Amino acid sequence: MIILGPGETDTSPRSDLLRASCLGCHSKTDGTTWKDPLTGAPIVFNSVEPTYNAVKGLAAGNFYWVQAEDKKGHNIFLTNPDDNLNQAPGDVGGGTCGGTNACHKNLHGTTGPPYFGFGTSRQGCTKCHMVGSNIPRGYHHLDDTGPVIDSAAEGWFRFLDGHQSGAGSGVTGIEDSNWQQNPSASVHNEYLGYSGTKTSAGGFSALGNTMTAYCTGCHGNFHVEDDAAVGSPWIRHPSDLVIPNSSEYASAFNASGGTGTYDPRVPVARPSLNGWTAPDSTVRLGTDMVMCLSCHRAHASPYFKMMRWDYKGWPESGEFNGCNVCHTSKD
Repeated sequence: MIILGPGETDTSPRSDLLRASCLGCHSKTDGTTWKDPLTGAPIVFNSVEPTYNAVKGLAAGNFYWVQAEDKKGHNIFLTNPDDNLNQAPGDVGGGTCGGTNACHKNLHGTTGPPYFGFGTSRQGCTKCHMVGSNIPRGYHHLDDTGPVIDSAAEGWFRFLDGHQSGAGSGVTGIEDSNWQQNPSASVHNEYLGYSGTKTSAGGFSALGNTMTAYCTGCHGNFHVEDDAAVGSPWIRHPSDLVIPNSSEYASAFNASGGTGTYDPRVPVARPSLNGWTAPDSTVRLGTDMVMCLSCHRAHASPYFKMMRWDYKGWPESGEFNGCNVCHTSKD
């Protein structure tokens, strides 16, 4: 707490007290991939290669692999811009609202100030995680005890909020307290999905408070179910699409009678989290959905396009292939 004068206080985060940047607390110089023993901050970047498998490494992955190769993640590094892309794939024009370095175009560049009510510039992590001190988005110190995080008062799910629609638009979900360091069928994040028809470029207004809605802030064309909008043939995998309880999908997630076992290597989205008190260990075919994070890490992974598994190297790699969890006949 900062004392400003008689009877005046400021409880918002102070950028001048930070250890250099977000990565000042959220990084390690060894291969530790859980949390800092002093601050408790989750580790999202290692300067040496961390251990990785299809489960561990924290839910969003590790930015180590972006420094190794841009194609393996979201580039947040100001001094090492992306060599392959100058704007987000699938961008539908959101990048025009902040110029060349708009949040929607890239993460490494610096935008502002001021833009969209923020009195400070946005760069890297803060282009996605709204942790700045500007009200109502000073989320980093808020109480997010949940179980369902679904409001600005709680900082939304992992501080993921949108700027254009005010404090009422953010991601709803259940947060694993260990960021999925040791996930299981009953210990993991829970994500909200939207099963309706998707014919617009997305966003919270069209898709509700879902993870897919947030992703479409930059990748708007990646979920549209309209050949006229995205071209034909449509080669992108549907996002927030209900997993059928028929054909090869009837045995997805080792299901029997329409119910399978949740696999944290292939997360699913739920049509509603209302009234939920804990993660669910089941997958309900015909109801639950495949979404962006079913196949991709949010930060980075060792694999092309930050896939959760070695899609390009399979089957020669002999490694786990999450596609087969739903597409059982392709195994």
